Amino acid sequence: MTIGVAEARIRAAGLEAMTEQERREYLEEHPISITLGPKGRVHLIDGHHVSYALLELESRGVMPAKAPAKTLGDLSESSESDFWKTMQKRDWVYLFDEKDAPIKPRDLPQRLKGVRDDRHRSLAWLLREEGCYKDLDRPFQEFAWAKFLRKLVPVPNNQAESFRSALLAVKKLAHEPMASGLPGYKKTHNQQGHGEISAKNERRISAL
Repeated sequence: MTIGVAEARIRAAGLEAMTEQERREYLEEHPISITLGPKGRVHLIDGHHVSYALLELESRGVMPAKAPAKTLGDLSESSESDFWKTMQKRDWVYLFDEKDAPIKPRDLPQRLKGVRDDRHRSLAWLLREEGCYKDLDRPFQEFAWAKFLRKLVPVPNNQAESFRSALLAVKKLAHEPMASGLPGYKKTHNQQGHGEISAKNERRISAL
């Protein structure tokens, strides 16, 4: 239902700055993940942010919105009901909206441009990139952190200053005991102090 649009825009800026060869190599190393559902319909499982970034770049005439994909499963012979049961069992679908309210599969957008923006999902990604929690390569890890961060700090818009302010506000809080149940929790981190943002993230945020 949601992605972090700010994260997608940052990824678009990164792709735009690459040479054509670098883009090709990057996309080959990070293929999107799909599964085939009833009647052979293609469902995007992972790679939403890169895919959204590619659509944005195509709309500006930078490059075609094409990328390699790997098929995680062929569920085309399943009934609609069994398909969604399997999707949930395999952690291939996240049925919550940008306010953490549960949704039904029928509520999911049919096209990628129909997704909603969850700014705290973008903030959770930046916090992970800051080194404040471990990347466990676990399904929906950033969404768990987004839900936690939503209660702590507002992100009023997708402008650079909003994310700069919010990220500085939550860096220390990420190591507090109240976050200890979240996936990838770390008591401390060995990067910059809590009063600074890493140069890498500062460049990313400045692209917004």
